[in-house]
Amino acid sequence: MKLNRITASLLPTLLALSAVPMLAKAQSYEVVELPTSDLSTNQYASSIDETGLILNIVEERFNQPIDLSLINLDSLTLSDADAAAQGNFNGTDLSTITAALYTSTQSNSVFNQKLAQYVAVKTDGVSTEYINGFDTETDATNGFTYSLDTELGDSYNGTYIVGSMTGAFTQIPYINESGDELIYVVNDVKNRAFVQVDDYVAPLLPVDATLGGISEASAINSNLQVAGYSSVAVSDSVTSAIANCDDPDTRGDIPLEVCYYTIINEFESSLTRHATVWQLDTAGNTISTQSYGLTFEPDNDVDIIFSSVATDINNEGQAVGSTPVPIESTYMQAAAIFQNGQTQRLLADDDLLPNAAVAINDDGLVAGYNTVVINSATRFKFFVYNINTDELIFPDDFFTSSTSIPRAINNNGLVVGDAESDADTRRRNAFLYDVNANTFTNINTLIACDSDYEIMTANDINDNNEIVGEALVQKPFRNAKGEIVTDSNGEEVLVDTVIAVKLSPTGGSPVECELSDVEIADSTRQGASLGFFGLVGLLAFGIARRLKYR
Repeated sequence: MKLNRITASLLPTLLALSAVPMLAKAQSYEVVELPTSDLSTNQYASSIDETGLILNIVEERFNQPIDLSLINLDSLTLSDADAAAQGNFNGTDLSTITAALYTSTQSNSVFNQKLAQYVAVKTDGVSTEYINGFDTETDATNGFTYSLDTELGDSYNGTYIVGSMTGAFTQIPYINESGDELIYVVNDVKNRAFVQVDDYVAPLLPVDATLGGISEASAINSNLQVAGYSSVAVSDSVTSAIANCDDPDTRGDIPLEVCYYTIINEFESSLTRHATVWQLDTAGNTISTQSYGLTFEPDNDVDIIFSSVATDINNEGQAVGSTPVPIESTYMQAAAIFQNGQTQRLLADDDLLPNAAVAINDDGLVAGYNTVVINSATRFKFFVYNINTDELIFPDDFFTSSTSIPRAINNNGLVVGDAESDADTRRRNAFLYDVNANTFTNINTLIACDSDYEIMTANDINDNNEIVGEALVQKPFRNAKGEIVTDSNGEEVLVDTVIAVKLSPTGGSPVECELSDVEIADSTRQGASLGFFGLVGLLAFGIARRLKYR
């Protein structure tokens, strides 16, 4: 039961500032590096189900396929242009080419090959397999195109995988009025939820599919109910833009598909999105779609788009997320439960707004967070709410002004997430909160004392108490081909790297390990390339990407 994430961290302030040896708990969990590190430099673990299947996002995959018919190599500065023209790329040139394609893809260019920065894989901890979703195989790439950016949600029983990705790209040949022969590369869906069952992939369609609409899947339960959101209406401006595309006189000298593509990549903020639950059959096909409305009737004179989202669903069919609510002369996001066609606000206290629910377990325990202002700065504070008893707990986290965000809760009452652990640098660490014992623990104090890994975030936990997340570790720098890059002296260049990890309970109690002054200093190391502030960039991206619409 979880929410997606990415972050960066170091040890708590107390360790960083101490000048004398001190004791720290350790060795409750064993850190296992996932095999995804062979696929890219940085990877992010999204979820783990009860079978141990782990879903991961791979950033800038090694050895991306290049379609020479869709890229102008003359526009790039290459070290061996002749070899590249034959498809024989050295590591430096492949890095240059892929960087250009990533930029072109992210800017929604209508030309050039599309290349996804973030693709999905699944692993059992030993081997990995690409989660292709809507991706297609072509002769030009000698296999899958790896062109569709993917956001993973959840899996059930090691078989049903849900998430969302962009629609497949197609080539549109076109001769313009000047006689130029052009090839446009576009798609007709901005973001589409999907379920993948072995090799079968089925879309989870939005309620309103104008220009493909938008849908996203965050979680799936044992009854094959999928929670997320979907577009339910478009604004008048989108309708007018479509009409302009349909009229050849106003469209201009471009194909209709390209005109639509331009709207698709601009209309996201013009769509009304509502929390949605899809009921699947055992094959993965949609039986029914239930969207959830608001808790109030919007005023027709108010020019505001009201959107809600479901981020998790338990085996009782209770979905949670957030929905807008009217407060005096404004509107705020509020934690909500979606069930039996009804949308209800979870926390009645207006002083706790804005807030959102992130995850729910089968006992009705909801993990969420609210927004507060501390010392003139906006912070998130996580909470646990019991929908059966109305009990609300705001656990003590690392320090008063720390931002703490839960990511998942299991049926044992364990919450995992990440929080700022240093008041000066705002560094982040993964945490484990035990609802029953009311204990908040830095997960880095639960691993081996001599571990090379810094656990940055914990994104999911199953009922075996196995945790997946990301760790910071130093590794040799690799180029786009996955080759280790050396410096002028032939030495490997070590860089701080974000990798996907699994934390397995050891079955033993935490042991005490003594940290020397040297070890304490080492715990605040910075990487040879990214360093702390570079990783803060990854953190900022992760929060924006994985908390959007929440």
